[in-house]
Amino acid sequence: MPLNRFKGRIYPISLKTKLKSMKSYANFALVLFLSVISLTGFAQTIPAKPQQFNNFPSTINLSADVLESLFSSAEGENINLEGSDNFSFNGKVTSNLVKYSNLQTAVLRSPEYDNTIFSVSKITNADNSITYLGRIINKKYFDGFELKKNENGNYQLIKMETDKVIQDCKGN
Repeated sequence: MPLNRFKGRIYPISLKTKLKSMKSYANFALVLFLSVISLTGFAQTIPAKPQQFNNFPSTINLSADVLESLFSSAEGENINLEGSDNFSFNGKVTSNLVKYSNLQTAVLRSPEYDNTIFSVSKITNADNSITYLGRIINKKYFDGFELKKNENGNYQLIKMETDKVIQDCKGN
């Protein structure tokens, strides 16, 4: 049987042919493996969430009096918070807790908005001024609102993307 050199070693000619053909199978297997991985990666795209507040502008004004009415409401009470641009948030107060002497948090759940939650905190500052902070959020939807005080001292709901605020804790 004739011998042949392949990568510095001496092999029978038939073995050299087998090594070359195994190399082509290894390349084919690698390409196939990478193709399967990339296809499964594309197949796992998350479907886009619908927008819940697309009929409202990106900024809605709310008065401090409207926000204060939430904190004078009892748990289980149905209330309606109205803002500018025909925005209203109707729902049941699910909690109204004084956590510290300077912090009270109330949560309102609205069945009209697929059980979306409006959580608002009332902070009494050292100078006895009041600041409100909060969010309107539903993890099923793409959009929500964040309650902020603007430079003129007025409160506004600013539209935001909920996925930037809520982390998905599902196990993979």
